[in-house]
Amino acid sequence: MRAVCILSSFIAIILCSCWFMDDLVIQADKKTFDKERAAWDNQNLKNYQFTYKYSDGATGPGSPVKVTVKENEEPVIENQRENYGYFFKSISEIYNHVNGTFDYVESVKNGTYDGHKIRSVTLDITYNKQYHYPTKVDLSTGYVEQIAGGAYYNLEITEFVPIQ
Repeated sequence: MRAVCILSSFIAIILCSCWFMDDLVIQADKKTFDKERAAWDNQNLKNYQFTYKYSDGATGPGSPVKVTVKENEEPVIENQRENYGYFFKSISEIYNHVNGTFDYVESVKNGTYDGHKIRSVTLDITYNKQYHYPTKVDLSTGYVEQIAGGAYYNLEITEFVPIQ
């Protein structure tokens, strides 16, 4: 009899915990993003070089793209691949893209996106401590039902160097 009570209690706990799984979990730190973007803008760097790699559900894995930004000149983009998805010409454009991601996060607070029920959204951003640009951005969306593709992307910035 005691085993039946324990088993019944265990099943009840599992069933109750499933109800809590319906709650949408969002992890995104807009306050830190705004602080780091302001620090980036305040430096007023006009000449720099960086490499980025971007991949998402629509375009798949990307190859490294090198960008050189010089004041009063059009940015130079090397290793650009056609049909790649996003091409960023500056760190400011990357900040604009990530800011748009926060708009996406806000839009899914009702728990759905493109007709799919969402369980979680995580926007994880790592920043360079000296220059305050995002070194890594990861967006992931967890859906209740399994779907192909989905809303996610990964962006990594490397080889950032201020230039004269």
